[in-house]
Amino acid sequence: MQTKQSVMKIASTVVAAFGLLSILLAGSETLHAQGRDDGPPAVFQAAGATAASIQSTVDAYRARLGDPNGNNPGPLQKGRREINWDGGNPNILDTTAPVTPFNVFLNTRGSQFTTPGIGLSQAPPSGGPQGGLAVLFGNPSYAKAFRTFSPSRLFTPVGSNVTNASFFIPGTNGTVPATVRGFGAVFTDVDQPDGRGPLAVQKSSTLIEYLDKDSRVLFSSVVPASPGNGNLSFFGIVFEDARIAAVRIQAGSVAPGPNDDKNHDVVMMDDFIYGEPQLLK
Repeated sequence: MQTKQSVMKIASTVVAAFGLLSILLAGSETLHAQGRDDGPPAVFQAAGATAASIQSTVDAYRARLGDPNGNNPGPLQKGRREINWDGGNPNILDTTAPVTPFNVFLNTRGSQFTTPGIGLSQAPPSGGPQGGLAVLFGNPSYAKAFRTFSPSRLFTPVGSNVTNASFFIPGTNGTVPATVRGFGAVFTDVDQPDGRGPLAVQKSSTLIEYLDKDSRVLFSSVVPASPGNGNLSFFGIVFEDARIAAVRIQAGSVAPGPNDDKNHDVVMMDDFIYGEPQLLK
């Protein structure tokens, strides 16, 4: 199995058991990234046909952020938070109604998610009491188009392809704004670009922007593609200090609903991994 990556100006490359982990400095034109001069982030990215294709990169990213803090209240000085959309049990197959803001993890893990669309939902690709993505979007092809990284549910906006994340001190129920030092996400079925040719960046369907407390872009990049139904991608960055106040994700070229084909790159999201929220300064 191989991991596909588009990399320039590599700071260091670690060959891991299930693929390649690349750590890049900000400013890569290939990634269409924008970095500031006050300390570039390390960038972790991978893409491939199976969960094993990106597992070593995801694990390295987790290790870089620190140990998991679960649902412990903050402020805590180090570590990370994770959301895998599975309710702590891979047997949970419920499809949640779309809502925005999505506050399920606001108090426990210090993150809030919004979309300009109808709302955000957790759903398996198919099955469960509400039928999963295939029923949520009225498209039976979605049952086979997407794959989870951690079973059994994915995360998706409804009525939009944009998801916004903001951060708060866990345990404060969203009353104490925070920043994080890193944020990464797993995506499924990123087909564009195919990684070839000078127009790959312009054709990319899936983008991620990291913003500071003044809504200025700290860093932005395309997410690596791995064409093929249900293939998986990961993208994440880590700064030396907690300066990320918000994240904007464009998942796919269109809002979910149409068939995933050469004209519509429909993308879903899985695990979110981010640094321990720190008091906004």
